[in-house]
Amino acid sequence: MRKALIFVAVGLILLGVAGLLLFPDVRSDIIGLLPFINREPKSVTLKYWGLWEPRQVIQPLLDQYQKENPNVTIEYEQRDPGEYYQLIDARLGVDGGPDIVRLHDSWVPAMRDRLAPVPKGVMDTATYESIFYPVNSIFLKQNDTYYAMPLMIDGLALVYNRNLFEQNGFTDPPKDWREFRQYAQALTKKNSSGQIVQSGAALGFANDIEYSSDILGLMMAQNGVQFESSAGKVTFQSTLSDIGQNLGVEALQFYTLFATSEQSWNPDWGNSTQEFASGRVAMVFLPSHRIQEVLNRQPSFSIGVAAVPQLPDSSTSDNVAWANYWVESVSKNSANSEAAWEFVKWMAEKEQLSTFYRLASDTRSFGEPYPRSDLAASLSDIYTLPYVSQGPYYSTWYLNDGVKSASLNDTINDSIKRMIENVAGGAKAETELQQAANEVQTVLDGVLK
Repeated sequence: MRKALIFVAVGLILLGVAGLLLFPDVRSDIIGLLPFINREPKSVTLKYWGLWEPRQVIQPLLDQYQKENPNVTIEYEQRDPGEYYQLIDARLGVDGGPDIVRLHDSWVPAMRDRLAPVPKGVMDTATYESIFYPVNSIFLKQNDTYYAMPLMIDGLALVYNRNLFEQNGFTDPPKDWREFRQYAQALTKKNSSGQIVQSGAALGFANDIEYSSDILGLMMAQNGVQFESSAGKVTFQSTLSDIGQNLGVEALQFYTLFATSEQSWNPDWGNSTQEFASGRVAMVFLPSHRIQEVLNRQPSFSIGVAAVPQLPDSSTSDNVAWANYWVESVSKNSANSEAAWEFVKWMAEKEQLSTFYRLASDTRSFGEPYPRSDLAASLSDIYTLPYVSQGPYYSTWYLNDGVKSASLNDTINDSIKRMIENVAGGAKAETELQQAANEVQTVLDGVLK
């Protein structure tokens, strides 16, 4: 019996070999199914659109990836931020468009239908959320699926003039808003005519104060404001405390306090970041990449960077910071979406992020703050450490300045800034907040339709 089985097996093998020789079409199909047949991997070309990093910073990483994956070619293009939103809106999800794109995190909901989600085989949700900060779930997670991955984190931090602090006896930055008010008043100087000649803080107004909408968003979030409902309706104008106080109104009134009874800014001055770089402003709120602009203007400028102030008498578990950052995503129309996501995942690994930071630091003062919680302890840079230290408690919404998206963030910011200026000029906070909410709702209804 055993010999008979052997003869049958040998016969089947010979028959199979004969079939492969006689029928080439069958042969190619069978070979395609055999996992042990050594075939060359498919050649892949990925178009990658970036914004902030010049080729000299990112190219060594692209070369390394292509060395490890010889079948993959990555064509990187650094795009103009001023026209980027319109370009992405027109080219994302169409033939010939980019495979990999850098997006602002707040753009993801509006562009979700044109994005390929992160494949579970590349990174599952549990792994994603164990690596990256919780703020990513606000915009990047749609219907329990992530559509983008961060290679950096950024947002507001308190940036201050150390020399002005020392001249007024301050050694440490303010840790809460009560201290901040005291610092702002002490650091504001007026001439004999009552005009502000040294600003304690760039706050209170909106038109020339960069990131005024972010700062107000921070204050609202710290005060417990809910920005929108689960149904997508704007609610920052109607969130009430347990005793019926309008939390959004409270935040707006606190912000404009620095323009009215506690004047700390001269509305006749120009851009707040430039005024800070000139030495006339003691405190501003900036994302990390704007610090580089200050250092470029004043290389010897002694500045400090600290986490944003919190509510007085609050516990550290209640801390809230405000994020304004960029992420990488993949076009749904990409013919190589999984290969694109494999590359993005590789870029987001600890080794590559560390190299990325070092390469950027070779061309400027520092790189982009790490997006991974397991890299936070490795960062000691005085400029970027505060941004990473806020990682676990960042919040965010559409109140983000400097994004340059005409039909989304810029239009929303215009409404918020107009509201701030009106309230600083004496208008009723409740009325202006409701008007701004109506305008923001109209924008979101148009973009998220």
